[in-house]
Amino acid sequence: MPRLAELSRALGHDLRPVSAGPLPDRVVTGVHVSELTDPTPYLEGGELLLTTGMGLTGQAAQARSYTARLAEKGIAALGLGLGPIYREVPAVLAEACEAAGLPLLVVPDPTPFLLVARKYWSLLAEAGQEEADATLGAHRELVRAAAGPDPVSAVVRTLAGAVEGWAARLTPQGHIVEVWPSERRRVARQIAGVLARLRAAGPHSSATLPIDGDDVVVQPLSAQGRLTGFVAIGCPPPMRARDRQLVLAACSLLALRDERGRSHGRAARAARDAVARLLLLGYCDAARALAADLGMPAPPSRLRVLAVTGAAAAGSDLLDALEQTLPRGHGRILAAAGPGELWMLLADRNRPAVQAVVADFVAAGAPAARAVLSRELAVRDLALHLPALRAALARADGGSVRDLAADGRPFAGSPDLEPLLSYARADLVGAVVAYLRHRGRWEDAARELSVHRNTLRHRIGTAAKVLGADLDDPDVASTVWLRLRERGLA
Repeated sequence: MPRLAELSRALGHDLRPVSAGPLPDRVVTGVHVSELTDPTPYLEGGELLLTTGMGLTGQAAQARSYTARLAEKGIAALGLGLGPIYREVPAVLAEACEAAGLPLLVVPDPTPFLLVARKYWSLLAEAGQEEADATLGAHRELVRAAAGPDPVSAVVRTLAGAVEGWAARLTPQGHIVEVWPSERRRVARQIAGVLARLRAAGPHSSATLPIDGDDVVVQPLSAQGRLTGFVAIGCPPPMRARDRQLVLAACSLLALRDERGRSHGRAARAARDAVARLLLLGYCDAARALAADLGMPAPPSRLRVLAVTGAAAAGSDLLDALEQTLPRGHGRILAAAGPGELWMLLADRNRPAVQAVVADFVAAGAPAARAVLSRELAVRDLALHLPALRAALARADGGSVRDLAADGRPFAGSPDLEPLLSYARADLVGAVVAYLRHRGRWEDAARELSVHRNTLRHRIGTAAKVLGADLDDPDVASTVWLRLRERGLA
């Protein structure tokens, strides 16, 4: 909207201030003409009030009362039209306006009030056109940013510049994916409590709140009725209507890119699922060959397994959040999804970030959701550890992520040998004895038993499942070996 000084400059001699010095920086919300001694019931505040002074008596007390009412209403300024009533500005009116802090301007004879009103509306139209051009330009920049190679970063930076503040993209759990300027990360973290309420309210709920002197708006990102994240902006108050429009446009563009990226990523995620399943089943050579054929990095020789079950493992929400949270260059996660379960194979560099996101998911899905993180394992032995990991997962507390490496051992107590001793379909005892005697060396143990090493792998996997124990754990291996020796079996 036009400001008082801008309107005075545009009209020149036709609207000049009585007092010397600059006019106050006030927005003019309209031009109103009234000869009433109390026009305030018909005003909203912010107007330039024009009058010929017909209702003024010339008395100081009446002038003070008149100007005080206008100042209390928040009138931007008073314009006195000279000619019909007064040939010059009454001294009592000028003194009353100065005492009330109300700017007094003069419309000289024969300038009509209509000229002032027309000029105001002309300036308002120009300002509206400039605002529309600026908004359209900002929308164009957002579209260009969304079409670039790094749409999330580009859209967040463009949005922050357009609202003259800061912007952030967050996961549904409140983890920051991108924030600009980067020094506003601390402020962006403060909206975590609001996000919890928005998640409970549904995928179409937004919020407005003050943080550190900024007006902050939080808008959800959703796809097919499912919450996929949030976009937040902050700027000095008051927030403009165009700023709210821009954040809605940014949300639409990011949601569209997310959906298109999800469609393109389903095949890649399915490929990673296949590689992970082969590794978990013990087919390491086949997993490496498949990864090479698909152009994926070779699986590491050692990794940690993070198993999640319950509500937190349902659907692809957890994998979506993980892939958004991982720093660039850390690649994608090898993960195999099953009915109500998700098994992730983690390189050490990804483990802290993944564990933090999974902890949030599991806590939100308590008490049914729970997770277990294994100690570092050789990739060739993953299949042998799965029974013990499943047992630990079943015993884990709801709403928690149990780190078996931090526990010191994956399970407590000495395993019961009776299920192993009573197993009749294969010589599991002999397989366990040979495996432990040769300290896990497959070739040597298989040679002693005169069986193929894959047969031995299968028997050891079955033994671990029957025992509910991890035979590669030194504590377990030593206990089992000593108890077998006591029975004369080793």
